[in-house]
Amino acid sequence: MTSAKRLLVSAALALGLALPAVTVAPVNAAGHPGGTQTAPARGYASYEDAAPGVAPAGADRTAVYMDMDGEVIPRPGSADEPGAADQPEEEAAFRCTPVSGRDNPHRSSTGVAVSGHGWWDKGTCSNNRAMVWNCLYEWYTDNTWRRKACSPRKELAPGGGSANRTVARHNCDNTALTSWRNHVDVDVIGEWDTAEQPYRQADVRCRVF
Repeated sequence: MTSAKRLLVSAALALGLALPAVTVAPVNAAGHPGGTQTAPARGYASYEDAAPGVAPAGADRTAVYMDMDGEVIPRPGSADEPGAADQPEEEAAFRCTPVSGRDNPHRSSTGVAVSGHGWWDKGTCSNNRAMVWNCLYEWYTDNTWRRKACSPRKELAPGGGSANRTVARHNCDNTALTSWRNHVDVDVIGEWDTAEQPYRQADVRCRVF
């Protein structure tokens, strides 16, 4: 980890230093959890010592998102998300709001994997095609949500169902209980729409290192 990245992560997590202790499952040299330990009483684990775990109440107030390369990214759907400010402000009133469908992250029925789906419905939009994708994020004990899998971007008709949804999936390394989020992004084709990327969060017996 470079010094610049370490400073960026430390600054992003600084507000979390006054939050309660977090009980975590440490990882041994083989990459498997063993025993329990308690994070420092006045903060979360360091980036280097962080491991997947169950997010405590209140963690979201200061949580940071990371991509698959470990780089800090804007919170999905925030005003800082790339492309969120592309639309001229005077056109904001003409945005439609689609229904961004998503389910709870869950164990896949086709194997030992975590899975999540995305779909859409028209909401206040008029067009009947949209580009939809969804991503799965796993919580780590340094209070980061780390992206582990994304679906392909898929052009879908509204309404959901097995033929009109996306799927993100990642095989589990073990079945320890872990917090996951499933964020979905809907981009209505040929129509201005709002930029939110809502999520569902659940604790799943699937841990990915």
